[in-house]
Amino acid sequence: MTTRRFMDENFLEWEAYVSGGKPGGPAGARIYFVCLSAPLEEPRFAPHPSRSPAVAQRELMRISEAELRELFEKAQPVA
Repeated sequence: MTTRRFMDENFLEWEAYVSGGKPGGPAGARIYFVCLSAPLEEPRFAPHPSRSPAVAQRELMRISEAELRELFEKAQPVA
């Protein structure tokens, strides 16, 4: 699994990675965010428009840091 690390506006370090839904299932790929510097921060996720984890992974690796932060800001808490 390939991940990306970045800092949010509060200087907390986060790790982003892609996970896909069940093969053939209705859930598509998601990008998850886990805080490395404050483990009690609630993990978050953002759905990716692609159902393919491979496509989502490629996009995660190519987007700019600003785009990654925008995606993070729109992410929802993992329930």
